[in-house]
Amino acid sequence: MLRLPHAAAIAALCTALHPAFAEPAAGKARHARFLALGDSPPFRQEIRDGVRYELDPPSGSIPPREVIARTAGKASAPVPLRLGRISPPVPVPPGVGPLQLQQVGDNAEAAPWVKFSHPETGDFLVLLWRNPETGLWRDVKSLVVAEVPAGSARVVNLFPQPVRMLWGAENMLLPAGATMVRAVPRDSPVPLRILTADATGRLMRYYSGGVSANADERSLVVTYRADGENPRRPLKVSILREPALMPLEVPK
Repeated sequence: MLRLPHAAAIAALCTALHPAFAEPAAGKARHARFLALGDSPPFRQEIRDGVRYELDPPSGSIPPREVIARTAGKASAPVPLRLGRISPPVPVPPGVGPLQLQQVGDNAEAAPWVKFSHPETGDFLVLLWRNPETGLWRDVKSLVVAEVPAGSARVVNLFPQPVRMLWGAENMLLPAGATMVRAVPRDSPVPLRILTADATGRLMRYYSGGVSANADERSLVVTYRADGENPRRPLKVSILREPALMPLEVPK
């Protein structure tokens, strides 16, 4: 008979593979993670002496490659930021308080790249996107949302206008900046369609598919404004699915 590994062995394996996900002593620690959303600038190159060289992206067109989280007088190790990828977690003290991100290389007295207040309890995710008015990542916007437990999905609308969501049998209008949490049945994908009005007021479909998760997984669905050069479709959809490795509380 096949014997499943003991929970302690699984936890040890997760720690060995990714120390950032180590279970905290006595379950007291909490964590923050960061997700930058947007488009990468077009690839640029030049030819010098017959050799092609990739050019650096224009200033402000991408988020910092690494940031340091500062809270309660403590600084984290450098945290990588990649468009469309959730960062590794950083520890956060209990209670409400300020948290700021600084670009690696800035001194502690430099103005933070972005700052916000973290919630009183629980793990959380910080969504980051560049200011649509300036088009620069130096003017970053942010939204803090609680992490959701396994078997559920967090849905967030960062698009600057309401978005029509057809979630299973539900038909709802999600306002700009709004978020919701929905259950995702095990081994039963939830049909999802996302529509929004174009300049003429006609509803246009931007996503048609499904959201799924195993019993130990959670999902994140984010709609956001396309910020590339002359995008053909103004709305983009990011769907991320991952193991729920850390114990989480059901958001209220």
